[in-house]
Amino acid sequence: MRDNFRNFLYSFGAARQLLERARSAGSLIEGIVLYVSLIDGLLRIAIILDKQLQDDNGDFDFSYIEQKQTGPKYSEGQIYEEAIKRHIIDVELKTKITDLYEKRNAVIHRFFLTNIRYVDLETWLGSYEEIFNQCYRKVYELESRQLHEGKGMTTTGPRSDREKISRAIAAKLGFDLEP
Repeated sequence: MRDNFRNFLYSFGAARQLLERARSAGSLIEGIVLYVSLIDGLLRIAIILDKQLQDDNGDFDFSYIEQKQTGPKYSEGQIYEEAIKRHIIDVELKTKITDLYEKRNAVIHRFFLTNIRYVDLETWLGSYEEIFNQCYRKVYELESRQLHEGKGMTTTGPRSDREKISRAIAAKLGFDLEP
């Protein structure tokens, strides 16, 4: 497995842990930022899974999960558009995702220029979780199809990999687990 793909996968676990910390601490802005990243990541992996099913092979288009100096760089908007074209999400879900992304941008880039109040952000987090779950289900459906059709990168693995994965997530977060 290439390092950038490994990093991409372990980032999901790290982001979910950071999201739980943000919730516990009441860090609403951090929660919003993490949700937008998670949703973007889920749609990127969904596109890769869908391409593998459609192309009937296991080729992996790394351009969706890495940004090199040269080569394609996919913005969130481009990812949303491709997810629509591939029927991974529908127009209604894309509208919701785009709205949440715009809210995130308003908080990050225009907090002083809007009438957004910090306490208002808490109600948004439920919408982000709902969208996250919808995108997660899409990825699950595509992985299930790959397993059923015997196409693509999705395989079943040993449960013994859990400890290795936990250590990789901890490394992504920058702290060590006890040996």
